[in-house]
Amino acid sequence: MGRIYTKTGDYGETSIFGGARVRKSTPLIAAYGTLDELSSYLGVCRAYIRDYAKIPEYEEEMKRYDEVLKEAQHDLYLIGSHLAGKEDKCISDERIENLERVIDRYEDKLPELHGFIIPNGNLLSAHLHVARTICRRAERKVAAIFENEGQFHTELKYVNRLSDLLFILARYSNFIMKVDEELAKY
Repeated sequence: MGRIYTKTGDYGETSIFGGARVRKSTPLIAAYGTLDELSSYLGVCRAYIRDYAKIPEYEEEMKRYDEVLKEAQHDLYLIGSHLAGKEDKCISDERIENLERVIDRYEDKLPELHGFIIPNGNLLSAHLHVARTICRRAERKVAAIFENEGQFHTELKYVNRLSDLLFILARYSNFIMKVDEELAKY
């Protein structure tokens, strides 16, 4: 591999799978760029998870969190590559069903929600909420492509479930660390 800079993007274009050149400002590039941003932010969350895993009472739960987010990062790269034109790989309905099972497992342990939550709590929870909002932005970008071009429905479903999972993990993080949720006053 050569140097990191190629100078081929200096005029606002980038290459996608198959070698085609597209404008960096297209909805497609915005969508998979936001998925990349989300994956990077999940890396920040995983760094906090490793710190919390050093506390004996949270060690096992944090290992499970880390595995869930690591799988999500791999899935996001798979989705991004599919959006970028790689035809042979895409996200499966099985991965969506897996996210639903994980969501259910954590949600079943949480107290019932009686309002809108103000995102805060421990540092991991707060960072998971930021990741959730990035995920929602990515979802809106994939949704726009789906609405305009009819493509990437399975990817849209996955990103929707992932944002739900991040919300539940943020709540559960506060729950196990005994941090009260703050409800919005409206």
